[in-house]
Amino acid sequence: MATHLTPTTPEALAAALRDASRDGTPVTPLGGGTHQHLGRAPLPEAITLSTAAINKILVYEPADLTITVQAGARLADVQAALAPHGQWLPWDAPAAAATLGGLLAAGVSGPLRLRHGTPRDWLLGATVALADGRIIKSGANVVKNVAGYDLHKLQIGALGTLGVLLSVTFKIAPVAPARTLIDIMCDDISSACALAELSRAAPLAPEQLVIEADDTGVRLWIGFAGEAAAVERQVTLVQHAAAAQGAQVALADDGTRVLAVPEDDVLPLIRFGTAPADLARACDLVARPGARLLALPGVGVGYLRLATLDAADLAAIRASLRTVAGYAVVERAPAALRATLDLYGSPPASIAVMRQLRAQWDPQSILNRGRFLV
Repeated sequence: MATHLTPTTPEALAAALRDASRDGTPVTPLGGGTHQHLGRAPLPEAITLSTAAINKILVYEPADLTITVQAGARLADVQAALAPHGQWLPWDAPAAAATLGGLLAAGVSGPLRLRHGTPRDWLLGATVALADGRIIKSGANVVKNVAGYDLHKLQIGALGTLGVLLSVTFKIAPVAPARTLIDIMCDDISSACALAELSRAAPLAPEQLVIEADDTGVRLWIGFAGEAAAVERQVTLVQHAAAAQGAQVALADDGTRVLAVPEDDVLPLIRFGTAPADLARACDLVARPGARLLALPGVGVGYLRLATLDAADLAAIRASLRTVAGYAVVERAPAALRATLDLYGSPPASIAVMRQLRAQWDPQSILNRGRFLV
């Protein structure tokens, strides 16, 4: 049976890494455990090293719009601590149990990135434990940082292969006074993308755009946030534009929405992407009968939930996306299927640099060995 460790201090976690590196024992870092579906399955013999007990808010300065939190803290708990001050971290990760460290390691972001960018844009600094037990710091706890390398941002999307996040510092934002979500039924994906693009033309500035499509129809969600009068004006303009195209328009019950991809490992899920201008074409290329599609106009990212998937299907999807300079990554799949598919496709141009960093910071490759591209 594999060992499960839950250190209660950053120093204890670093010491566990040092011992594992000395012995050449593989380690699976674990936050809330909500993104273990990404990449190859963790090795059964690996030590599970949890950050769950390293979860305190270390420094919160509402007046400075910054917060420093240990990486095992749940995003939901951090948002709850910010709310009484009318502040939030603009991050719409779907899993309530997800930790800040795990979300950063998985590179998770949702529709709010259209307006607010990804968590990379809000991360000011971090403390990281390397595989050999060294603890390093990068960045600062102020918004105006000194010039230099943002080494902490290399951890984002690395699936814990370059180190284990111990604490993170974010800039935060005031909560918008008003937020509204519009629900529009469209004829097809192309018309939904066209209406989404229209909704981004000045003076409109949506906070989020989501297209949902399946065999029952196509729906476009447009969210606005800001001062109440400005939100109302924008909603009215979009309602008129949609009605002029014959689309059915309704206001949702509230102004919040999380990317609604079912969180199970039963059906395969592909994440694909291309330039935002080519998203409609990419959606048409990957659409399949019986599949469910979610796309983020203005961002250029989509998700395709399929009933079945094999290597030939995946190769065909990737070949079609190459016509629009796109990519496809297998985000979820049953364990047996994950073990056989090429999950990532062609490696990125930065792969050589990634491997050099891995060799320098984790020469024995103990962190999530075999899980990611490096």
